[in-house]
Amino acid sequence: MRRARSTGKPTRAQAARWDEIRALGCVCCLLKDIKRAAEIHHMTVGGKHGQKRLGHDHTFGLCAWHHRGENAFGSPRLGVLAYGPSFALEPRRFREVFGTQDELLEFQNELLAKVRAALGRAA
Repeated sequence: MRRARSTGKPTRAQAARWDEIRALGCVCCLLKDIKRAAEIHHMTVGGKHGQKRLGHDHTFGLCAWHHRGENAFGSPRLGVLAYGPSFALEPRRFREVFGTQDELLEFQNELLAKVRAALGRAA
């Protein structure tokens, strides 16, 4: 039996936002002037074992390394050297280097607004 996601199915607008996020790439890599494919990261609250997703509007793009700790080098040490700390492997260090989830969401939303403005789209 499949477990239902705590956030349910995204609306069309949320799914379109995710497409825009994926097109921009990982926000952490962008901060380092690197372009890498992004996965959708849902912000969470709560302790280590009681984390709860905030919903589809509280999302930003992270690459496989920053999101799940997976990299092409096969070594976490090389991943850190190339891209910085991974949220999955070192959440405290990740926040020290890249900021909080709230700060990354704000940065993501600013990037989306700039791209939409450049393309003449509504926010």
